[in-house]
Amino acid sequence: MKGLAVNELGTDSEVKEHLDRHARMKSERAIKESLWRDIDERVDPQTEGGFYRGVRSSAGLDNFDQTAVIGLKRYTAAIMGLTVPRNSRWHGISTPSKDLNRLAGVQRWCEHAADRLFACRYASWTGFGMQMAADVRGGGKYGTAVLLADEWVGRGLYYRHLHMAECYIDEDHRGRVDTVHREYELTVRQAVQKFGLDALTDKMRQCWTDENPAKRDDKFQFVHIVRPNERHEPGNPGVPGKPIASLHIALDEKKIVRRGGYRTMPLITGRVELGAKYPQSPAGSVIGTIKTANEIAKTMLRTAHKACDPALAFFDDGDISKLVTRPGGMNPGLVDEFGRSLVQPMPGGGAPSFAMEMQAAEREVIKSAFLEELFQILTNPSDRMTATQVLEMVQKQGVLVGPFAEQHETEKLGPLIERELDILMAAGQIDPMPPEMVEARLQPVAVYQNPLARMSRAEEAAGFTRWVEIIVQAASIDKSVTDYINFDRAIPGVAEVLSVRPSWTNSPDEVAAKRQAREEADAMAQMGAVAPAVAGAALDLSKANDIARGAGL
Repeated sequence: MKGLAVNELGTDSEVKEHLDRHARMKSERAIKESLWRDIDERVDPQTEGGFYRGVRSSAGLDNFDQTAVIGLKRYTAAIMGLTVPRNSRWHGISTPSKDLNRLAGVQRWCEHAADRLFACRYASWTGFGMQMAADVRGGGKYGTAVLLADEWVGRGLYYRHLHMAECYIDEDHRGRVDTVHREYELTVRQAVQKFGLDALTDKMRQCWTDENPAKRDDKFQFVHIVRPNERHEPGNPGVPGKPIASLHIALDEKKIVRRGGYRTMPLITGRVELGAKYPQSPAGSVIGTIKTANEIAKTMLRTAHKACDPALAFFDDGDISKLVTRPGGMNPGLVDEFGRSLVQPMPGGGAPSFAMEMQAAEREVIKSAFLEELFQILTNPSDRMTATQVLEMVQKQGVLVGPFAEQHETEKLGPLIERELDILMAAGQIDPMPPEMVEARLQPVAVYQNPLARMSRAEEAAGFTRWVEIIVQAASIDKSVTDYINFDRAIPGVAEVLSVRPSWTNSPDEVAAKRQAREEADAMAQMGAVAPAVAGAALDLSKANDIARGAGL
């Protein structure tokens, strides 16, 4: 079963209702677009498309300070490394029930589901890594980012970051994004590929059948509306049975060209913080500082230019016809009889040291907004630091990014993993859930194991380790203090905190079997140790009995 179902088209009144809401959503977002254009110009000038609708040949030529441009790149790398690192399993699969999670069958299925999910997510055609990086980058610029996660029929998953110039969002009563409108452009040729010739409008079909083949490259505007299905009919195999409604409208002729639905939300919207439908971004929060730093750099460049190639001053130009300023140039008559130059460089340049101090201060603000501190561990390593000091530094940086990471997991990663599991389970890429999960009617959930999650949970394991060390020291005085330690509970808990794969640990039954075998082996060893003494005693007793019988006793 595919993720999208197709059905009949709609009425004019329905189209008007959708387009009226689309116009309202566009007007709500319009107040942000001026700021976002400034961000594109100062922070990411080479962005294609976007709010300038194309690549500008002069993009970036007015940027004299590159702190924000570099900061955005480092911000993207930092967030990617903390939340979705490529070379590690940054999440597992579990259930909301602790009792179910203890069952070996459930553990094996969750591990299998996570294995298949990572294998399918990072397949070569999905583009997950680069699209997720673009998504994080978009969040750093605009504060909001939309990622398409969908099924490539016959292959598997695929991902695409959608630029905010195309996307408009709306929230439900909980403040969660539940509606996304994407306004996009297709040529007639692309529209035929996507929707089929029969679904197109009259103007599009005319372009397709025109004698001039170039007409097939004419462009038309569409809007893709993804929202909760207000007429949801659970159990219905068609469009009404899909919880998420989907329709594509051709804006030129106001016609629905495709209607369908999804089981789970395909357009995953993440925001860097709460408080507004379109929240402030790291770049937006310091855009004034970015502009100030750029003006300071521009002024310092002029100052340096003046110092290296100053303006010239002279008393009277009556005898001066021209000045030769090239290296080795000859300027006769520009020295008086006393050897003094008749032309002097103009003083200028002001106080560059003060400008440099201001520039450094502004740059620090920009770096802080883009979480530059996260790179201190990498860029300023110290061989003299102990492991504890390194851990404390990492935890300190984790505190800075923690609020964003929690928001990222709630709005981006959680819905994304839910969408991926839905597609793969429906396609048979993941085995059916075990009977225990089906009976409990529980859906799998993500358990985050990325570096940021490990930072917070590793403190539990570290606390247990320190506690055991204290008890070991106290045991030299009173051995009974070790009775407080329950290793049967602690060891599995530490393994869970440290993200140890369940297949690498023994189940409680396997542990019990090993203990029983060890006890039996110890008992046999003890019997083997006392056997000679028992045999000797038996022999002595037998000899004593023989002597007694011989003596007639």
